[in-house]
Parts: sequence; C-alpha cells; structure tokens
Amino acid sequence: MKKIINLLILFALLFLNSCSSTKKMTAEVPREQAKFDYTPQSQAGIGSSKMSIVLVRPVFISANPEYLVSPFPEMASSMGNDFEELLTAKGFTIRGPFNSRDEMVFNDKVNSSFILEVQIDLRPQYSVELSAHNNTSIVASLLFSEPTLYTYSTKGAITFGGNLILTALSPQYGEKIWKKSIALKETTFPYVGTKTYFSSPDMASQLREDNQVYNTVSKELQKFYNYSLDMVSKQIDPEEMKIVTKQAKEADSKGN
Repeated sequence: MKKIINLLILFALLFLNSCSSTKKMTAEVPREQAKFDYTPQSQAGIGSSKMSIVLVRPVFISANPEYLVSPFPEMASSMGNDFEELLTAKGFTIRGPFNSRDEMVFNDKVNSSFILEVQIDLRPQYSVELSAHNNTSIVASLLFSEPTLYTYSTKGAITFGGNLILTALSPQYGEKIWKKSIALKETTFPYVGTKTYFSSPDMASQLREDNQVYNTVSKELQKFYNYSLDMVSKQIDPEEMKIVTKQAKEADSKGN
C-alpha cells in the first residue's frame, strides 16, 4: 500500500511539473530587421555648390560591445549612404564614401575641396532590472534535494543621446580644418525582454538572443537616426563650407 501511495505522489508531482513547464513556454517573437533610410528635406541642384567632398564612412567613437551587434552596424553603414544623399541634396559632389582616408587615390586628393569624417557618439545608458525565476523542477527539488536553480529575465530603460562629430580635413595632407559637434537630444524608452539568462546579460547578449529586445531597440534607433540626420542637415551650410574649402587649400599649399 505504501508503494502505491508513493507512486501516486510521484505521478502527481510529474503532472504538476509538466504543467509548470507548459506555462513557461511562450511563442517566439519574430525579428523585424532594422531599416535605416533618410530622405533629405530639400534638394539643391546637383553640384551647384561647386565643392567636392571626400566622405569617410561614419564610425562609432567608442568600442561598446553592442556596437558590433545588429542593429548598430547597419546604422553606421546606412549613415554613410544617407550622408552622401544629404550632402548631394545640398549641392555638393561626393567622392566615396571610403572606409578610411587610406583608400583615397591621388585623383581624389587633388580634385577635392576637403575630407569629411563623421563620428557617432550615442552615449547609451542601460538601466536593467532582473526578475528571478525558480527553474528547479518540483520532482527534483522534493525527491532528490537538488539545489535551487534560478534564471533571470530582463526589463528596464535605454537612453540614447550624445553627439555627431563632423571633422573637415585638407584633402592632400589631412590637416584638421574644422570641427563641429552636433548635440543630440536624449531620448529614453522602456523595454521588456522575453528570454531568461543564468546571470545578468549585457546589452549585446540581449540583442543577439531576444527578438523583442532587438525589435524595441531597432524601432527607437531608427527614429533617433532620422532625427540625427535632420540635425546634420540644419548644420551643414554651403556658405560656411566655402570658408572650410579655402582653409583646406591654404593648409595643403603650406605642406607643399
């Protein structure tokens, strides 16, 4: 009789454990790939400024681990293409974009007004809250005295802000002529993760593994991207760039 009772208890525990496991299962959230695409507000005549800019692809100013994980690389890559479109819309002729000044050939150096480098400084801030979940099965805990195993889910808030830093250099010798730091208004948004982890994950891990976190960050980053390029468009003045062009020529002539 005692064996029968023990078996009934075991089956009851197994049933409760299976119910508990079923509740933990959630449908996978599909990943929505980021699309960074900026359209300039106005269009000047092609080449109307009579200035030619060598454009170097934008790069992040710091080496945050998450900058190597989507959607951040796509943001930097798209910004190079959209900078080209933005500058063309203001009447500049564009050479590039190049990955670095080392890719420039002699013709680029002697037939350009100046080089433009772009650095992205988002200054991200991550406020993460961890929620603990007991992942030890009821059967293992009661029958085998297994230690309690916890996993953690995430939620919190993310802030983007910082600056876009534009630097103009002379085309032949790379002397710095002009620098402008465009302040970007901070934006903060909440996020809730769907995955669990055995320890506190960094943002790079959450972006790789949790589609819901990725989708939230991607959506907000796309809005911040368009806002950033709107700010650049307001700050780039062809008349001011004529002065930069003159200074670049003077700097290169001194280097000869």
